[in-house]
Amino acid sequence: MRKPSPLDLFNVRVDYVALFLVFEVRTHIRDMTRSDLERVGEILFTAFSTGAQRHGYPSRIHSVQEGQSWAWAMLRHGPSEILIAEVEGRAIGICCLNPRGVHGGIGPVAVDPLFQGYGIGRQLMDALLTRAADLLSVRLFQEAFNPASFSLYYSLEFIPVAELLDLMVHTADRKTVDPCSKVHDMASRELDEVSTYDMPRSKLDRRSDLAYYRQWGKIYVYRHQSQIRGYLACLPGSQSVQLGPLVTEGEEEAACLLHNALGAFHGRTCQTRVMARDHELVRTLMGLGFRLYCLDLLMVRGSWRPGHYAEAYGRFPEGT
Repeated sequence: MRKPSPLDLFNVRVDYVALFLVFEVRTHIRDMTRSDLERVGEILFTAFSTGAQRHGYPSRIHSVQEGQSWAWAMLRHGPSEILIAEVEGRAIGICCLNPRGVHGGIGPVAVDPLFQGYGIGRQLMDALLTRAADLLSVRLFQEAFNPASFSLYYSLEFIPVAELLDLMVHTADRKTVDPCSKVHDMASRELDEVSTYDMPRSKLDRRSDLAYYRQWGKIYVYRHQSQIRGYLACLPGSQSVQLGPLVTEGEEEAACLLHNALGAFHGRTCQTRVMARDHELVRTLMGLGFRLYCLDLLMVRGSWRPGHYAEAYGRFPEGT
């Protein structure tokens, strides 16, 4: 029996689209399972790489394997609601909800490019918002270059509440930085204290997130006279290191934390998203070699709003 050619595989995918369009096969929404990992990795890679290429941006996900790693991390992290849209038993879309106390985060939301434009994303979001009905608000990150996703989220009553600069620094571009003496690696015994610091500022219960970051990455804590004045979580991936979330009393503390992270991961590409309003922090990062990757919008449905603290965001566990 001959091995299927790329053309055979393409024809199979076209057949699925034909079934969906001509016979209006019903889309089934269900929970994600471990058996979906391989297919979800394909969806994440093709959806985000195709979308970025269409709008002239480099892709955030560089391989199917990276997409599968992201899918595994979502399934492993919890607590979360991860929904799959499928047609004729084949997964064609995914979205995820991460509850954090009375608020929640949504992301990623991705649909196979061959099925985009036919309401799959809306069906996934409708199902996810039903599961989020008991939360006071949900938020997500929207790539500003994508008007289709903005239109969907805005129609679902998400409104933009902040502009974010998606920044990246490559090894060859970064400047040498000195570590800050007021910053140290978070010890396991400090988890509750850092979570207690974070909650009234981010207004989220991120204790499980912080435990995950410490297990698989690093968390840096800024202290002044024994008092916590900020923290930064760092999560290494196959292609880059995510710097964020970060919450600090001000931009000076944020810069010190980011200095230490860059020193610790001096051989890796690093990525973060910072508030466009934090001008001094942005200038500091640009001076360290960071360059603008793209613009994002922080969109919220409900009561949550960012505070006046300096903040930065990573990709996982919510958003892209």
